[in-house]
Amino acid sequence: MQNDLIINYSEQDNLAKEGKRGWVADFERFLTIMLSQITGHPPKILKKSDKEVLTHGELENTRLLLSVVSPNFVKSANCREAVEEFHKLHGPHDPPLLFKVMLTDVPYSEQPAVLQAILPYELYDLDYESGESLIFDDYFSPEAEHIYWMKMVDLAYDLHDALVAISINKATDGIKPLYDRETIYLAETAKDLVVQRNIIRRELQRHGFRVVPTQALPHTREAAEAMIKKLLDTSTMSIHLIGTIYGDIPEGGTRSLVDLQNRLAIEKIKNNPSHRKLQRLIWINPNIDKATDQQLAFIENIQRDLSALEATEIFQVPLEDFKNTLREELYLQNGSVQHQQASTVKLEDNKLNVYLIYDKVDEEQARLAGKELTKAGLNVIHPELDGDVLTLRKAHIERLQAMDIGIIFKGKVKDNWVRMKTLDLLKAPGLGRQKPIVGRAVIVAEGNAPALDLYGEHDIEILRLEDKEPLAQQIDAFIANLTKVL
Repeated sequence: MQNDLIINYSEQDNLAKEGKRGWVADFERFLTIMLSQITGHPPKILKKSDKEVLTHGELENTRLLLSVVSPNFVKSANCREAVEEFHKLHGPHDPPLLFKVMLTDVPYSEQPAVLQAILPYELYDLDYESGESLIFDDYFSPEAEHIYWMKMVDLAYDLHDALVAISINKATDGIKPLYDRETIYLAETAKDLVVQRNIIRRELQRHGFRVVPTQALPHTREAAEAMIKKLLDTSTMSIHLIGTIYGDIPEGGTRSLVDLQNRLAIEKIKNNPSHRKLQRLIWINPNIDKATDQQLAFIENIQRDLSALEATEIFQVPLEDFKNTLREELYLQNGSVQHQQASTVKLEDNKLNVYLIYDKVDEEQARLAGKELTKAGLNVIHPELDGDVLTLRKAHIERLQAMDIGIIFKGKVKDNWVRMKTLDLLKAPGLGRQKPIVGRAVIVAEGNAPALDLYGEHDIEILRLEDKEPLAQQIDAFIANLTKVL
């Protein structure tokens, strides 16, 4: 009889305390219940400590091996040998056949070599001040609910997916699949966003995407860089989650893995000569009050570097709003949503249609500027300012697709907001437009210094409210220059 799973652990990690079950015994019980609920039948699990003999036959006739990694596990020759023997018998696979649950924090360098590249499921809490691992014995505490159980659910689903993949591979041995799934690179995060990353990963997998990396990134810069580049080459989208922690710096490097992945995605977008470039989505935690100075500098650099924002969208919104936007992107990737509803943008065929882009804080001033544009003979399209983030984004994209001219109003809004809207104007030709963009401009309110370095190189005209020349005359001159090239 073939086993679905072997749980490989040190007996020292399963000692019962104060009338309670051992940690591994509880873990096996919970995992059995979860897998039974997912698959509809109880899994065949063999639990073996280092005090018991794992035979060659048991290792050969088991689909998956899960190791409960701890200092006791690392010291156990029997635990390490079981992992190595299983790996020799079954070899490397994608998805992996080896899994590791971290009972406590064990340094990468101390883990068995075969397990180092395996993605960890960290079922403990970490005291960041002392660096100590806090093992859960109260499984129904608020902390356990957000850490232990969330990761247990991920583990159960990943084990199930691996078992399904094994069955499919056996059933289709030698048969080429009819189509390949789209691959999405979901960047590894710092420790503060591991749970959020797993939520996004599960969302992507539910939509049928292949999510990479499927194993942990190497801890040396050179090896990590090589793996990231290889995976980005196979991906159509990369997703980067940025929180309050800068993250670990790989050996031989000067940037964190979070930073490195982001930079390599930028490099991929810039250097890819094909018509279908990698699309990059960046989510920045809106609550960054406790971020380190290094992390704040990293975030500011992401938002300021306009040259690195091609094929990129940045969201600094609640995670749920980002997930809603991501779903929309996934539907568009799959071609499963067709926007056939009637346009809400009122265009005029005998006039140039200008999309006046402004934020709610500048609405009053921007509408006055809009009246001057109307007097100049332009049809002014105003932005949607009320609604959820997905509705507003759809309306914004619709206007970018329909406009002839794009004009940003810079009043009380911050420079980063203007930079993002400038990027939207620059990438508008790639949004399925049916006609060329005639012109781009920024209207700068009084008391605001124009960012010449931002606009000059991108052929974006600057109109100033505080200029000696009235805005109406500046608009007339702007339109006159446009009509010369029409």
